[in-house]
Amino acid sequence: MFSYPDIITLPLTPDIITLLQQGRIKKVDVAHRTAVITTEDDRDITITFPERVNIEVAEPETMGTMGGELADLQEGYYVEIEVAAQDADGRWSCDSLVCIS
Repeated sequence: MFSYPDIITLPLTPDIITLLQQGRIKKVDVAHRTAVITTEDDRDITITFPERVNIEVAEPETMGTMGGELADLQEGYYVEIEVAAQDADGRWSCDSLVCIS
């Protein structure tokens, strides 16, 4: 009879954790490639944008999204972000940001 092995658990390290957050952009600093996002539970988190980040902004004609740049982001935009590693200063590295409104 076939038996299943015990469940293998992996340690959670910043390399394999991805968190999905939604919130409003409170502040954008293009020069330092950072932003402060106020989450739905009213927490402010600081995120950094590496060069490879995927940014999608609203496309008014189709009501969808299109590829964008960090400079396209504005305070007040409602966004969905995927963040991964957190640095020693508590800033999260953003993998992907999509403007929802």
